[in-house]
Amino acid sequence: MQKNSRRIDLTEGPILKTLVRLAVPVTVSMIMFTVYLMVDLYFVGRLGPDAVAALSISGNAFFIHLGLSTILGTGGMALIAQAFGRKDYDQAAQVFRQSIILALIVGAAETTTGLLIAPAYIEFFGGTGKSLVWGIQYFQIFVVSFFFMILLYTIGNCYRGMGNTKTPMIILLQANILNIVLDPVLIFGWLGIPAMGVRGAALASVISQVYALAVYGYLIFIRNSELHVRGSWRLRATIVRKSLYIGIPSGLNHFLLAANMLITFRVISDYGTAALASIGIGFRLLQAIYIPVIAVASAMAAIVGQNFGANKYNRIAGTFGRAWLISIIFMICCTMVCRIFPVQLIGIFSNDSEVIRFGVIYLKVFSLGFVMVGSIMVISAAFQGLGKTYPSLVGAALDTALFAGLVFTLPAFFSWKIDSIFWIKVATVVVETAVIAVWLKTELERTRKRITRHLPAAK
Repeated sequence: MQKNSRRIDLTEGPILKTLVRLAVPVTVSMIMFTVYLMVDLYFVGRLGPDAVAALSISGNAFFIHLGLSTILGTGGMALIAQAFGRKDYDQAAQVFRQSIILALIVGAAETTTGLLIAPAYIEFFGGTGKSLVWGIQYFQIFVVSFFFMILLYTIGNCYRGMGNTKTPMIILLQANILNIVLDPVLIFGWLGIPAMGVRGAALASVISQVYALAVYGYLIFIRNSELHVRGSWRLRATIVRKSLYIGIPSGLNHFLLAANMLITFRVISDYGTAALASIGIGFRLLQAIYIPVIAVASAMAAIVGQNFGANKYNRIAGTFGRAWLISIIFMICCTMVCRIFPVQLIGIFSNDSEVIRFGVIYLKVFSLGFVMVGSIMVISAAFQGLGKTYPSLVGAALDTALFAGLVFTLPAFFSWKIDSIFWIKVATVVVETAVIAVWLKTELERTRKRITRHLPAAK
């Protein structure tokens, strides 16, 4: 039927072709998202290191927001994918409705909290002088966007579970183009509009997100383009529990990533504003580098989820193997680029010699951990598809505990330089990768035995 024309049955067809077919739209969406982040950074960077530091400090809160979004998006995606694998579309529609309700509640709560803590938050994480003032101005608008972003993230993940990655791509493409156009207009006051500085960057994001949400609203409630959303919109404890059981470990994983970044910013702040700005730039670059791997991992999670629901182990294992190989090859290439051209990469966003110096150190060291980071992404996505996400949480918790324990002691005790912080991070990533890789191997074997045992009854 026409309303389901964009839906893909992930339990049939060539694995690699299906993986690429889903991953390409996700890649385009994420590239556009990263482009608009970098456009923000590019235009704000023209205002000086203090403005870049303001954005960098504010951006830390995004990881907390991403953790909440991941809780809802991962749970919804996994349950919808498994329901689609069973061809149970009524159950998928119920999960979709529950996910939207939860996103509305959580989005309102986090925006309210962010507005209340804005000044204290910016000051605590190193904001001083102009970076404090601008940081507060940016953050007060930035947290309003959290309400819209969590809805967009949750809905997009639910579409991914259905096998539809094209619709989110098209919507985000339009929204990001709108954001890129609005950025210089609002930041510098073009077309007769008063210059808003860093506040203009935040406001441009909010406007583009409202647009994207309006398009989704039209598709969901007027066109019914994927699932019938008619039915009860009350919270259902059974579905909520299942969704949170899958989503909470993934969300806590992102909270631990936020904790890692906050620890890093706290330690790096001792080296001054230039160091803080360099980390902000460096991390935005890493976000761009990771896009293809995140896209492949996201596509893989949906494929694994549907085939787990359909009891097709060979497609689960085959999808994971191909996704992991793609991530390894890509990350090796990115490691070489970051070690050969670090000055040029950091120089895109700042011409300050100190910012470039610190940024080069960050890229040269941390790029050595890219292969492990890519492996973690793919392994974690496999766990998501299987509906068992707590192993990834255990690995991330171990990583964070090791990092905090080592970074607050060894550099000070031995009088190590700033690069030691990044070497410690690479070492803890290696440990995390080893732990969850062994765990996934065990879980895949358990899944194979369970499917083999029940397959005759399924026939």
